[in-house]
Amino acid sequence: MHMGNDLRNCQIGIIGCGHLGRTLARRLLDTNFPSENLRVSYGGRPSTLDKIRKADLEKNVVVNEEICSKSDLIFITFRPQDFHELKKLFSPKQAGRHRRGLIISCMAGISTTTFKNALGFDVLRIMPSGPDTIQAGKGIVAVFPHHDAVITILTQIGLKVYEIAHEELMHIFTVGVCLPAVLLAAERMKLPVTEAMQMISIDYPVFSDIYSWARNVLPTFNSDEAKEEYITKMVTTGGVTESLIESIDSGDDLITAVRKGIARSKELAEKANTLSIQY
Repeated sequence: MHMGNDLRNCQIGIIGCGHLGRTLARRLLDTNFPSENLRVSYGGRPSTLDKIRKADLEKNVVVNEEICSKSDLIFITFRPQDFHELKKLFSPKQAGRHRRGLIISCMAGISTTTFKNALGFDVLRIMPSGPDTIQAGKGIVAVFPHHDAVITILTQIGLKVYEIAHEELMHIFTVGVCLPAVLLAAERMKLPVTEAMQMISIDYPVFSDIYSWARNVLPTFNSDEAKEEYITKMVTTGGVTESLIESIDSGDDLITAVRKGIARSKELAEKANTLSIQY
């Protein structure tokens, strides 16, 4: 797959070089996006720099000010719990005073209204599936609101794009992209899955398609230990996947777990809104 010529001159920045940030950067380069047009930044941890080097991205590392001043599209891959750090970053005294491009948030649960209130400008939201699915070219992503260039780039790096008509549906999709790990946890607890997915799809029709994707994207495991390692890798402390797995492990059925996951996504959004007022 090759990056379209119309977007090869686009300048892309990625702020946050954790697993997701590195994967997005690597997929761009692997689909022939020009390396000189890609910039990434990270928080300064030596362990992160080691991973950046292993991904052959060190030459793309710059400071946030350069990303903000030179990028047409700026992907933010912070954890939602670190929203206050984002507000500091884009304050008039920091890198934000140089910003020229569109901000694209990958932060689960954080609404466009919260961004607008906290940062003073509009953002575009995306909710991608896990880095392993993106790297394999089997990822999915929700986008809100519509943006031609962003959708084209996401499609060309191998993601199946879902355009969300109403932002509230992002909470549903946030739970949906956690399904590969959730299905393994449900299997471990011997929970009925198909019936639960059918019930959930009555209220949220997109869930049926996401469930099919989740089943197909799961790798083959040689042991229960490998399954547990996969689940652990997918969990972010305090995040939606953790909420789903903890619910299942506590004895909840899958429908209850999904409801708790949606509630956790909304809770993160509410906390971020509170932080946007406090800081």
